[in-house]
Amino acid sequence: MSEKKSADRTFRSLALEGGVIVVSILLAFGLDALWDASKRDREAQLALVSLQDEFEANLEACVQVHDHHLDKAAHFARVFAMPLDEVAKMSDEDATDAYYAFCSPRSFDALLGTTNSVINTGTFSILQDADLRRELDIFLNLMEDTHEDIQNMLHFMRVLGEYEVTIGGPWGKSSPPAPRTPDTSYFRMLSGDKLAALLRDPQYTGRVQLYHGCAGWYCSELDRLAEQIRKVLQLITALRG
Repeated sequence: MSEKKSADRTFRSLALEGGVIVVSILLAFGLDALWDASKRDREAQLALVSLQDEFEANLEACVQVHDHHLDKAAHFARVFAMPLDEVAKMSDEDATDAYYAFCSPRSFDALLGTTNSVINTGTFSILQDADLRRELDIFLNLMEDTHEDIQNMLHFMRVLGEYEVTIGGPWGKSSPPAPRTPDTSYFRMLSGDKLAALLRDPQYTGRVQLYHGCAGWYCSELDRLAEQIRKVLQLITALRG
């Protein structure tokens, strides 16, 4: 009888110990899962913060480049519409400033480090948001679309520069050489008379207009890019809660 009771107690003890072990293992797995989920949440938040910083900087730069080209185009249009006798009376300073508006390309060079990391590495598996992935892909595609417009602007800048050399150019403001910067002291200020002569030359003004036409197309692409950046920022704000 005592041996039977002892065996029963041993069985119950083993069963209890086995249950404790099972519960401990399940608890450990549960804690690991919670820790992994918490770690993923932290990583996702860090990725979102980095993306937000990147896209806020991109939006500011995109708008600045867009406004630069619109301002230069408006400046050229004002000078082009002026009577030539008034242009001839402009000071060298004003005439040279107007000349700079004729062809002054700038490009939007987006920050893409975090975007590429999110799309091309395992970071996106943490975010797990299809809408964000789609909008980031659209942004990158729009960036690709701007490359042709940039190349067209640069092409007409070269065409214009080559023509200027044949008529006595280029012109510009003299500036002292800076470290690791070419000396531009050979530049000569443009007089009002010379600016008026340039505006009388249809071969010159035609090249300028072609350049600004390309810059106008580029501004249209920048408009689309700025709108897409705002969409991405709205999504990031919603994901961050």
